[in-house]
Amino acid sequence: MGSCTTGLVLPVRHRPRSYGYDTILRLAEYADAQPGWNTLWTADSIMALPFLDSGVLLAALAARTRRARLGIGCLASLGFRHPVTVARQWADLDQLSHGRMLLAACPGNGTGTAVENELRTFGMDYAEKVARFEESVTFLRAVSTGATSFHGPFTQVENLDLGAGFVQRPLPTWIAANPSPRAGRATVDRLLGRVARLGTGWMTFNVTPELLRQRVERLHELGPGPFEVCVFLNTNVGLDQNQVLADARERWFQTAPRGVSVDDLDDIAAVGSPEAAADLIGRLAEAGATHLAIEPLSTDVPAQVGALTELLLPRLDLTTPTSASTSERPSRAS
Repeated sequence: MGSCTTGLVLPVRHRPRSYGYDTILRLAEYADAQPGWNTLWTADSIMALPFLDSGVLLAALAARTRRARLGIGCLASLGFRHPVTVARQWADLDQLSHGRMLLAACPGNGTGTAVENELRTFGMDYAEKVARFEESVTFLRAVSTGATSFHGPFTQVENLDLGAGFVQRPLPTWIAANPSPRAGRATVDRLLGRVARLGTGWMTFNVTPELLRQRVERLHELGPGPFEVCVFLNTNVGLDQNQVLADARERWFQTAPRGVSVDDLDDIAAVGSPEAAADLIGRLAEAGATHLAIEPLSTDVPAQVGALTELLLPRLDLTTPTSASTSERPSRAS
């Protein structure tokens, strides 16, 4: 089967139902010790979604881990943040992590009560936020390679000093874009065209292997690449299939991912036996995925991370993870 690297999406919501905040850092340390987990992913929102602050959490992860790349998928608030502040923060994060930072940026959603309230709070409409997001991505790529001046519609900078600056030159910058499976050609080209124009990688979700293959082919028609292709994949594996399905569905109803119905899980989530999950991941890799950001779709995230590490990762075409007999499984915080 095709191969790709694998990352763990950490549970970063405020007021978690069944674990304490310390569990996030313990899970990160556990995954960092497993060679099969290549990246640790956080999420981002200022007001629209109940996530821990992405910058604060990434700094904690930089201090508590040593090997895995540290990704944010996606930095939906980029259009709200001043790009000079973001550049200084990410340059310092890249130094603290010894060059392990990975930025996946997106303009965020444009509809919904919480989103509209956030836009009002920052005094802009969605079109302006998208324009600022695009300029910020361009700015970050420029200054991460050493540029000290920049002139755009929203940002004018001279004599920029980022201290030690970025370890990675340029900072790896992927663009998240999720055209609906039913989106027309114009919508797909607009969103994938943004990826080709601004990023070195594409992050997406809610794709079957066949749809991913079609979208990857179109991405390469729109831009020369090369592009990393990251699929965000809800996953729940175990030996008791009825228990796995019930747990995944219960967690889905707690979070209700945007644009995905519970009936879609059979096609776009890896829920079931470790063998079936590995088969789906292999087909996604063959369709063009180079990285999987795996989110445990479970009411017991620490237990599911242990199951993924012990049951799924050894079945993938990856570096064999540390055996459970030699590495303590993650546990809940009190």
